[in-house]
Amino acid sequence: MKRIVGFAAALVLTMTAACCAAQMNYDLISPHLTYERLEETPELQAEEVPGSVSIALEGEDGPTSVFIAQEQPEDQWPKTFTMTFGGDTTLGSTDSLRQRDDCFERVAEEKGYGWFFSGLETLFASDDMTLVNFEGTLTEETTKKEKKFNFKGPAEYTDILTLGSVEAVTVANNHTLDYGTTGRDDTIANLEAAGIIVSGNGQLGIYEKNGVKVGMTGYCFPYSNGKKDISKDVKALREAGCQIVVASFHWGSEYREDFTGEQRSIGRAAIKAGADIVVGHHPHIVQGIEAYQDSYILYSLGNLVFGGNVDPDDRDAYAARVTFTVHEDHAEAPQVTIVPLRLTELSDGTDYRPVLAQGDEADRIVRRILKRSYKMEDFENGTW
Repeated sequence: MKRIVGFAAALVLTMTAACCAAQMNYDLISPHLTYERLEETPELQAEEVPGSVSIALEGEDGPTSVFIAQEQPEDQWPKTFTMTFGGDTTLGSTDSLRQRDDCFERVAEEKGYGWFFSGLETLFASDDMTLVNFEGTLTEETTKKEKKFNFKGPAEYTDILTLGSVEAVTVANNHTLDYGTTGRDDTIANLEAAGIIVSGNGQLGIYEKNGVKVGMTGYCFPYSNGKKDISKDVKALREAGCQIVVASFHWGSEYREDFTGEQRSIGRAAIKAGADIVVGHHPHIVQGIEAYQDSYILYSLGNLVFGGNVDPDDRDAYAARVTFTVHEDHAEAPQVTIVPLRLTELSDGTDYRPVLAQGDEADRIVRRILKRSYKMEDFENGTW
């Protein structure tokens, strides 16, 4: 049975259709992934679970929860596979922003490349694969397209991703060609040279770990007649042995909180075509989630590490933690965890370092997402 749970640094709350407003319970998210409150289960240690590791999640007052992950034999099926999806990630800025003292490049010089994802280290390092939308270029090309924002950074910024445990990116977005085809080709080459799996705009990506193959495809607007058929991509990825297929789309309207009819049409078509989950970007703010045919359409995760704005008005975001039970030739319906984020701990400006949202703020972000979600019956009677 599929379900969504809300994740915060302090605890994980699970609500199903059987839950009433007053019932909030800890829950086993998958056969091998559990979350518990550290202060309520101090005796729970990794060495008590054979073949496991534990990672404490850091809150403002120290460790507030612990994550226990069991290793799985490579020849044993079924097994669990956990991915984390993150939003719009722009490493670098525009020519004009680079003149400012608070630009992305200046922070990179002062803090180092490990800074930017350090607030999400536990989250990204404890999964099997992390996928983000890479929105920009990594190039030395100077000829740029005539547009309002042209994003770029140097090739070495791939270290930001690898240090942040990001294994895969989609480049299907409206900034991939900011510096023309040369900029695009440089970007893909630099990402792949760093060992990062690239997909998007016709390029299929496959990530493999412990016998599980994850296939990735993705596309960017404009879409012909509000439609996009990815059935050929799904077929190719299945023929390559992928048990899981992820479809990413750059779509919708910037800063619009409700997803559009076009987004719904394309997302549903992707599920019908065989994608196991659909992930959306571009609005730069969080949008709702739709439960559809035993899967989910995540309409917009918002921003993540975003160098294109020195003082974001909207600081809400979320990551999606998605766990599959995987068999040799297919995967079961996904379980999704909402991980509410704050784009920066700062109240003014930004340090380009997203962190786990805490307490009431985390609850508010989850409510904001669910308010604009669709067919999420598990939450109709729930209260966060």
